[in-house]
Amino acid sequence: MGFSTQADVDLVTRLPLYNYFIDKVRFVLNESYQGEKYVLVSTDITNFKYINHLYGYEKSNDLLQSVADILTDQEELNVVTCRTHSDHFISMFKYTDKEDFVTQIEECSKRFVAINAKLYKSVSLHLNNGLYFLNGLDEDILYSIDKANVARRSIKGKYLLNMATFSEEMLCRKENDAKIIALFDSALRAGRVQVFYQPKVDIVTHRISGAEALSRIIDENGKLLPPIDFVPILENTGKIVELDKYVMTQVFKSIRDWMDRGRTPVPISINLSRMHFYEKNVADNIYKEFKKHNIPAKYVEFELTESLFFDESEVIVKQVEQLRKYGFKVSMDDFGVGYSNLNALGILPVDIIKFDRGFVKNSISSESGYQIMYSLIKVLKRINYSVICEGIETRSDEKMIFECGCDNAQGFLYDRPIPLNVFEDKYIF
Repeated sequence: MGFSTQADVDLVTRLPLYNYFIDKVRFVLNESYQGEKYVLVSTDITNFKYINHLYGYEKSNDLLQSVADILTDQEELNVVTCRTHSDHFISMFKYTDKEDFVTQIEECSKRFVAINAKLYKSVSLHLNNGLYFLNGLDEDILYSIDKANVARRSIKGKYLLNMATFSEEMLCRKENDAKIIALFDSALRAGRVQVFYQPKVDIVTHRISGAEALSRIIDENGKLLPPIDFVPILENTGKIVELDKYVMTQVFKSIRDWMDRGRTPVPISINLSRMHFYEKNVADNIYKEFKKHNIPAKYVEFELTESLFFDESEVIVKQVEQLRKYGFKVSMDDFGVGYSNLNALGILPVDIIKFDRGFVKNSISSESGYQIMYSLIKVLKRINYSVICEGIETRSDEKMIFECGCDNAQGFLYDRPIPLNVFEDKYIF
């Protein structure tokens, strides 16, 4: 049986369609195999939905064509490449040495960024590549493609990595991720997603100055899952948006309930993931939900991680500015994790800078770190930012950050994240 060289093509990239890809791979492995070694490579563009939203379809299609060109320009190695959907590509390559091939893929990714960086200045371009080295002729090709996809997804959000090779451990993580997603979906339907509140405290008066809303999932057996067990998985799949919206609505309802019962609310901060900003008019959509509850905007604050302001910032900054126009306070969370750009701080549309607990711990553990934090807080307050330090666990920690000029803190010294009813009884009067 021969193999047809004719193929329908993808209109955007001029690559053959998926069915042709599968037929070609099977032909190479089963009918024309002469002892060569082959690898499958799954490729996508980080945050492509956002790029599409920012630059439009025509320029985004140019970026897809660039990926296609990069993957196919090594004719002696590339067997076949197709675009399966959106920005997802799958390729089959020949190779002789695994390490050499890994280096070539890394170089391809760097070349893609170098070629396009000046054309897409408002985003941080980055490719994710998942590799699966075929072990033999009897492997199921669809299952092998899935393994390459699993490897690619394992580095989602990891900007320092552009390539991962499949391992069985990844498959175990994939199965665990599927269980967590199923658990989240069922918990959301059954009301087993709870909002906990962790107080923020005025260091001078030791009175509550606000609180952060945090989510917890309860499984079928009543066990409470901490965020570390589910938040990264929900972020990787985009499900985090559903969680954030649920938490947001519950916070709005609680504030309304406190007011109806004659109690005085405190400002509650709500986390917003990067994924929200792939939606059009995210600020307007949030405000639409907020208006249903007839509560003052002064009781609502939104926390965004600092990386949001320094990666893909143009559209995000515009939406954050709109949130502030609606009267909400906005804080930059995780300050000091690694992206901080002091040149940009003075123009960012935020009200509050929240120092990351790790940064705080490192800063107060040495004289040089102490002086850096002291100077930073002094500068930030001079340009009218409020400052809060998280992760405060001892009176010694509190004393150190107060001496640095920080007036507000959050951490186990004051209270852990606690359920709504406990929070109300302790702090809302």
